[in-house]
Amino acid sequence: MQVKKEVVINITEDEQQEYLAYKTYEDVLNSLKEGLEGLEILDIKKDKKRTNPTLVCGGMAAFDKELPHFLNEWNKTEHNLFLLSEVTAQFRRYTDNTITFPYICTPHLLAKEMIILNMEIPVTEDMILLCKNVEYVREAVENLEMRHNALEKGYALMWAYYAYHYINKLLDILAPSKVVLWNEFYAFHHIFGGVCKSRNIPLYFMEYGCIPGTICIEDIGQQGESIIARESEYFSEQKINLVEYTNAKIIIKYLKLTGLNRNIQPNIRLGKNMLHRYIPGRKTVAYIGQNDYESGLCPYTERSIIYHSPIFKSTLDALEYISILAIKNDWNMIYKPHPIMLSLQKELEHLLADGKADILEEVNLNSLIDFSDLTITILSQSAYIALIRDKPVLMLGYTQLKSKKCTYEAFSVAEIENAIHSALKRGYTKMQKKSFLRHVAQLLKYYLYDDNNGRMLRFGKDINKINLDDI
Repeated sequence: MQVKKEVVINITEDEQQEYLAYKTYEDVLNSLKEGLEGLEILDIKKDKKRTNPTLVCGGMAAFDKELPHFLNEWNKTEHNLFLLSEVTAQFRRYTDNTITFPYICTPHLLAKEMIILNMEIPVTEDMILLCKNVEYVREAVENLEMRHNALEKGYALMWAYYAYHYINKLLDILAPSKVVLWNEFYAFHHIFGGVCKSRNIPLYFMEYGCIPGTICIEDIGQQGESIIARESEYFSEQKINLVEYTNAKIIIKYLKLTGLNRNIQPNIRLGKNMLHRYIPGRKTVAYIGQNDYESGLCPYTERSIIYHSPIFKSTLDALEYISILAIKNDWNMIYKPHPIMLSLQKELEHLLADGKADILEEVNLNSLIDFSDLTITILSQSAYIALIRDKPVLMLGYTQLKSKKCTYEAFSVAEIENAIHSALKRGYTKMQKKSFLRHVAQLLKYYLYDDNNGRMLRFGKDINKINLDDI
């Protein structure tokens, strides 16, 4: 069983043409200008019952067929949701077929992952000034340029300029009482969040929960910026009773048995024949990467250091360091990159050629964790999967697990090697397991919502009790 579901929709000939419409930079600019102008004629102000809605923004319709149904259920309680569906072509049709409350779709070129590569765009003085004067726009430009290696000069700056003006115009028209963003770190949402803060619009963030089968909605920030990480001691003291503690045991056992995961897992179990550098008798370390571009690492700022990754600037930065330790200490090392990071193929080939690690792009995460003696990550939520599967974890960055006494932690370079030695020697301790049980019980009672997907065991807070004012 998996949490995330692929959305498969046959694309029509007309929809296919949307992806083929950009032959010159004028085509790109005209498309974005038309998207801005299109807001002017939207008939979304006339419904008097829908004033000051809660605006939810994200590309859910393109990557998870269950999330639109989650939103529909939430709307039964909220009664005033409005969706900005960040999808394009066939997924606009899917949005129309599934969403039961008011929505609009972004212009084609502002949809999630819709980027035109290898096309240079002439920039204007207005674009340059906006980037120079508005920090969050500048950071979004940097994020986009680092994420897409084949992005030509001017494209990211132009994209951010139109995104900024589109967001401002949409907020002028809708006048939402609140805004909910699916993932705060994505470049479009980084600008969206910055605009909302500048306009004093209450801002919330939504994502898959750290426990598979759940959804998280929070107001301060995500991952290391969440209240669970910032106020770790306070959250750890929240009361749970014996029934809730016992239920957490049952839920963890269920998750381990079913292999439930946030993402679809390939049906490829790890075998020794897949490893070229594995030496029997040695300890095996699994290093799991995260999506650097949507986890607060890119660009790597003072905020990144304080709330996300105090040591390493990227997945590959940490991989380089840990692989050297593995060679020094005779550990087998396996690296599993995040799927989004596979575009960094040159860096992977470099590491492969140097013989520093086995790199597995396609493998069932559960089988990798089971095979390994230790899971190491900066920010990946695979840390929770490892703990569910009774395996020790070393955290190099800050997530909701920060200071929960469930994992080993190393938040300075000097601590890493000793922390790995300690984890490999002691394993997943009884005290860590006890702390994790308590942590899971607290997450499901106070923090995470049931995603409402079909499964035998229900857990997490009731979707009908979501009240943003109480978060």
